[in-house]
Amino acid sequence: MVIMTSEFDWFMVTMPVFAIVVYLIVMIGSMEKQPKILEAEGVKKLTSLLFVGLFGVGILVSLYYMIIRFIDLLASY
Repeated sequence: MVIMTSEFDWFMVTMPVFAIVVYLIVMIGSMEKQPKILEAEGVKKLTSLLFVGLFGVGILVSLYYMIIRFIDLLASY
């Protein structure tokens, strides 16, 4: 574990990103009339790609560090 040294480091990095994403979802979802630009086909594809990319990459990075941590714990057992 070279880059992140503790759970607090992960919390400090991921929580602001998570808060911004949740804020945007809530603010756009609570609009009475959505802007017409959000209904365009390209924007829908981009939004879904960003959503899957953001959380998909997050899951893969978390899985990678969980495996590294597991191997590190086994090595020090």
